[in-house]
Amino acid sequence: MDTNTSQLERKFALTSEERSAWEENGYFVRYDVFTETENDVLRQIADDIVDGKRPFPADNINQNALVIDGKVEALGIQAMHKIHHVSCYIPEFLARVRDSRLTGPIVDLLGPDILGLNNLYIWKAPKIGLGFPWHQDKWYFNHQYKTEMTVGTWMAIDAADVDNGCLYVIPGSHKYGILAHDDLEGSQQTEFKIARDAKDEDGVAVEAPPGAVVWFNNQLLHKSTDNHSLRFRRCNVAHYISANAERIPGRKNIRPAMWVRGDTYSEKMEPVYRDVLPIPESD
Repeated sequence: MDTNTSQLERKFALTSEERSAWEENGYFVRYDVFTETENDVLRQIADDIVDGKRPFPADNINQNALVIDGKVEALGIQAMHKIHHVSCYIPEFLARVRDSRLTGPIVDLLGPDILGLNNLYIWKAPKIGLGFPWHQDKWYFNHQYKTEMTVGTWMAIDAADVDNGCLYVIPGSHKYGILAHDDLEGSQQTEFKIARDAKDEDGVAVEAPPGAVVWFNNQLLHKSTDNHSLRFRRCNVAHYISANAERIPGRKNIRPAMWVRGDTYSEKMEPVYRDVLPIPESD
């Protein structure tokens, strides 16, 4: 797959309206980016991973915090919360991360040389699916990379609305700088913290039909709410960084970086992976 910038791919470039929304609000949305069939491929692979039909590193699969804490009983995908670093191990997810429909606008934001930092597939199960608190993704990335900006993409697999726990953002909060983040109670605190001083009344719901994508500045304050509906709310999230960023020396649990397009600047970012990694053998 040719992931260098071409004339054909520039049809996915930022529009002037999107550029203005990015600079003023810190995000923009496109609709009908991916088809139902394309999303069904990812949906089925994720379900197969949970059902044990497709091998995947167990440490990268996380259950719902309510299930972990023994507050509810659920099995299979009903008990799931997320799988992370999916594109490092699954070719179909890596192809999605590198898709020019996603990366075309990012060229205008980060330049032509891009790496993928992380890829999350998130289930939000009916009635028990938990939201994420207010946070800034760059708060986490700052501990591992020296970079001015990273870009997140949030892809709706199912319809996302206020009833089943859609994304909320605080427009313009990417200009605030990085806020302090505090601990949460319960099992959820092991994966997320809450941004201090973020206010619910400043939030705006970003409802998204299946196939829509939200591009957002990783300094943007955002959250999602609990799923109160009888429907799933699944999404696929990918984070991108300029390939000329630098790793912070000596950091543990460094996020795997996947080549997406352009040059890698390998002297700053080693290791950078270009193909999916082998699935570790289970004990």
